[in-house]
Amino acid sequence: MSRFAIGDIQGCYNEFMDLLSKIGFTPGRDTLYLVGDLVNRGPNSLDVLRYVYQHQGSIVSVLGNHDIYLLARYAKIIEAVSDDTISNILNAEDSSKLIGYLRNCPLIFQDSEYILVHAGLHPDLSLDKITKLSNLISENLKSDSYDQFIKNIYGNKPNIWNEDLSQIKQMRFMINVSTRMRFINTKTHAIDYKFKGEVFNHPGNLTPWFKVDMHPSVNKKILFGHWAALGFFHSEKFISLDTGCVWGRKLTAIDIDTFEIAQVSAI
Repeated sequence: MSRFAIGDIQGCYNEFMDLLSKIGFTPGRDTLYLVGDLVNRGPNSLDVLRYVYQHQGSIVSVLGNHDIYLLARYAKIIEAVSDDTISNILNAEDSSKLIGYLRNCPLIFQDSEYILVHAGLHPDLSLDKITKLSNLISENLKSDSYDQFIKNIYGNKPNIWNEDLSQIKQMRFMINVSTRMRFINTKTHAIDYKFKGEVFNHPGNLTPWFKVDMHPSVNKKILFGHWAALGFFHSEKFISLDTGCVWGRKLTAIDIDTFEIAQVSAI
């Protein structure tokens, strides 16, 4: 039995299949950890989602910002954007069960060694707080009123953590951290949404979130994606997996027990 973690797929179904063949993934024997953003921007989001749904017993996927975007579009909370490539999912005859699968995907997944998240974890949050908020968000996404919940969690504020925030604001902050965060303010740890420049050529008041010491209770290695410009890296505490397949680069997998890396180039 092997455990593999794979970076952002974003509808790149052919590359996904090539990578699974390259690593010899066998459903029922092996396990896949997917960092989210299964869909959108790539050409075959429906095929990706159907494959993951079919083999969900062997796959763990957390929610990325594009997956939440799909949930919002399905619930008719937001309008389509220009590079939207999910209309075939919305119009598919099996759309309701595929959306139901996404609604049951967690924001954060943990095992004894790893934390799986799309974008990252905020350094001011304890593992206990992260777990409680993630569970609460999952409960809301599974509820009959999930569409209203999604409507309430869209927005950039609050971008600074405070224990006195209302429950819905805490959840909105947690979702933005987990699915959208890249840079935070060096002093205040506020999430920054404005800077779009090079990863290691940023203003002095900003720093990549993973460069700030995590809360001491976060004592597991973090697997994440979301940041194609960052690319792959493997350090003592982090594995970054988004290598920009949808932008013409590569799709990456790592065996999280042996740390062997496999990649395929975008077609």
